[in-house]
Amino acid sequence: MKTSFIYLGLLVSLITSTSCTEPNPSPSPGGEGGHTSPPIVTIKTIAGKDTKPGYADGAGTNSQFDNPCQMTIDKNDNIYIIDQLKSYIGGTVIRKLDPQGNVTTFATGFGAITDICVDPRDGVTLYAVDSGDKLGVPNGIFRITSTGQVTRLSTSTRKTYEDGPLATAKFDQPVGIVMDKQGNLYIADGLERCVRKVNLTTGMVSTFAGKVDMNTQICNYKDGAANVAEFCRFDDLTMDDDGNLYIPDWFNHRIRKIAPDGTVSTYIGLGTGYGKDCLLEKSTVYEPHRVHYDSYSKQLFVVDQAGLHINMVTTNNYVFRLTNHVLSADYADTSPGHSNTCYGLVVNKKGEVIYLDKYNHCIRKATYVWPN
Repeated sequence: MKTSFIYLGLLVSLITSTSCTEPNPSPSPGGEGGHTSPPIVTIKTIAGKDTKPGYADGAGTNSQFDNPCQMTIDKNDNIYIIDQLKSYIGGTVIRKLDPQGNVTTFATGFGAITDICVDPRDGVTLYAVDSGDKLGVPNGIFRITSTGQVTRLSTSTRKTYEDGPLATAKFDQPVGIVMDKQGNLYIADGLERCVRKVNLTTGMVSTFAGKVDMNTQICNYKDGAANVAEFCRFDDLTMDDDGNLYIPDWFNHRIRKIAPDGTVSTYIGLGTGYGKDCLLEKSTVYEPHRVHYDSYSKQLFVVDQAGLHINMVTTNNYVFRLTNHVLSADYADTSPGHSNTCYGLVVNKKGEVIYLDKYNHCIRKATYVWPN
């Protein structure tokens, strides 16, 4: 899949949908000074050789990535990228992309790392989860210092679930991770369809939200209190400044919101995939895969259609599909009928959206400006 999802997105945008109305001129999207039209987006490849997989450190597009799958950003705008070598066969490494565009190998020795986050208390310490998908390597949680030193915090085998002390707690398939301002970790336990909470101060693991039923593989959908709410499948999660979690409930085709007390609600509902710019209350998603909250702009970014589209939820509760408003892009392959996939994104202090293009093996930068 070698072409950009942007071009597919432009084609899709020509297909009208009744699920959203055109933007109402009255709100000011994103608090950007009264703008009522969608932003104009420019895409540029900043690291990796577009369409050419490999593993090489270097400056910008002289570097190479194999299977970049997730990323996070620290307080200094350094970006940390999970690179799954040969789809886990070669293990997983964490690559570092600094603000000057240089790519280096930051940490090694992992099996199947699937997500990574920054400790908001110091802005530089990293935490990561290993799903246990690499044969012979248990799943677990890791701490990585700012110098790349790795410490395993937990070890667990697949197909198990147990709360309790971190040393003995069991995770089925930990695939997503985020940390709150108090230093608690929240883990997306994919196969048990729940969110686990790890209190690193007490060393205790608990189920934060989601009804766990190990005797069934049936997916369900239910909002409500933490112990009765039900999810289907999700691989990611993010947290806003108020401690609310956002979950891309992929198979239920919804973005779920978990309040600090564990109450689960639906933030964005089921759609067809032919989304348009519209009010949040009328917006929909289809196969949402990734979410990212940007604490600088106070905006939520949602990747849906299994990675084909990037959507931005502004502070004034508008949803703009950025991939429908691309003015220019520098893709290596633009043959019709194909698409790449956004598997993770971050936003730097300049407001630029940096996202990884997994199947084109590179990192891209989306810059958006509001029209006058």
